[in-house]
Amino acid sequence: MDGADTHESRPRGPRLYHKKSRMGCLRCKQRRVKCDELRPSCSSCSRHFVECVYPTQSPALASGKSTLIIQPGRTPLAHTISSTRTTPEATAHRSEYAPSSTPSNFQVGEAASVVSPHNSRFYPSPSESHPTTHVDETEDDVEFPDGPERRLWELRLMHNSQIRMTEPFAKPLGESSRRMWTEEVPDMAFSFAQKEARYSLLYIELAHSALHMWTTSTDKNEREELLKLQQTYQLMCSREQRHDIAEIPRANPKLLDYICFTALRILTHSLALVQTLSVDPWEPPLQWLYMGYGAGGVFHKARSELKAEHQSIIGKYAESPPSLRDPTQTILSDHSALDWLLDHPSHPSSIEAQTDQELNEEGVRSVYEKALAYTCSVHRAIDAKEERVAISRRLGGFAVWVPIEFSKFIEQRRPRALVILAHFMALWIDYEDVWLFGRAGEWQIRCIYKHLPVEWSCKLDGLFSKFKQRDWERQHWQSPTT
Repeated sequence: MDGADTHESRPRGPRLYHKKSRMGCLRCKQRRVKCDELRPSCSSCSRHFVECVYPTQSPALASGKSTLIIQPGRTPLAHTISSTRTTPEATAHRSEYAPSSTPSNFQVGEAASVVSPHNSRFYPSPSESHPTTHVDETEDDVEFPDGPERRLWELRLMHNSQIRMTEPFAKPLGESSRRMWTEEVPDMAFSFAQKEARYSLLYIELAHSALHMWTTSTDKNEREELLKLQQTYQLMCSREQRHDIAEIPRANPKLLDYICFTALRILTHSLALVQTLSVDPWEPPLQWLYMGYGAGGVFHKARSELKAEHQSIIGKYAESPPSLRDPTQTILSDHSALDWLLDHPSHPSSIEAQTDQELNEEGVRSVYEKALAYTCSVHRAIDAKEERVAISRRLGGFAVWVPIEFSKFIEQRRPRALVILAHFMALWIDYEDVWLFGRAGEWQIRCIYKHLPVEWSCKLDGLFSKFKQRDWERQHWQSPTT
């Protein structure tokens, strides 16, 4: 056997192993994941909030047109929840900022428009007020066969995690933080794996490392393999974490610490996945928002059991700045600087403004004001020149602190919710050099702008000056004369 034959016979990285679905929807087939074939919308499409299309014969198909089978009550992605008036002027104005199907210099997100790593809402909430929905059977079917290929990849991923991911910011972390991420967390992951056969933290660390390598790799084949690795370890973590969470009521302090820190790593991973979301069709960062709610439930349940004398890693993390425990400094803080986002864009005497009753619905205004207050609290922290690592934690904490109803409003594509989300995502733009964020803030804002009703788009006009400044800086940095 010559060298060429040897090269051809080598496996091309891991595969997601599961039973095949012969009558699955087109999106699941394209993504090569198992479809549970639920009608009118399969669980995967429901979780990703996209149209679910089945390859079934219908009058529309017979006439050469496809039929979109949409879950009842779900707004199609191509529409907004209120009517949009499209004029030539509005179209020209919006096209300047709205993303195309393949944005220029897309990099990390370019593969996501074909295959997204969001395979599953794999984080089950332990909160009784937010029960876990249907669990994807793919989680139980997936496996990564043991062998030299797997061991080599895991060595590479751990090496990457320990060498290239320990300093995500330009300014080095403090000694305590450095020790936590380079020594204590790996020790915890390996210790629970070896002594108690618990692998959720180890799997999410491997998935996180695969995603990091994916964002930096320029080799197409390697990126595809890394994406499969990320998906596989994410699903394996899902399966393990479900079992761990079920043990919270009877868990000892060490296990609670392990479960809480795993929840934190899952939340961080879901935040990093926002930059991979598809822009056409647009996928809002709903997984990250729901993950934050689930992680908050874990932290709340474990808080009463974890005492200071336990010296938990999650406790050490929580005590490091910034402190996010006081709601009067976050969701109950002053939000007057952004209150104008809640006002209807039409003149108060107009029919549109007078018939807009959303803020009169029970609890709705409170949800929006808490999201605004948290956004304003991050603005104040930035103005106070907090360290970038502290600001990054505040940005991630949005998903934990903001009420779950806000996520539902995003799912419903309510204009006020989308506008608030856009202004929050604008805070991410100055952190695109941090791999966890990338250009997710910019892409989400452009997508929100495209999907907003025309009359609400003026609320985002001030955000695009950041894009122009960033575009100039990129050109300036890349210029041969600099």
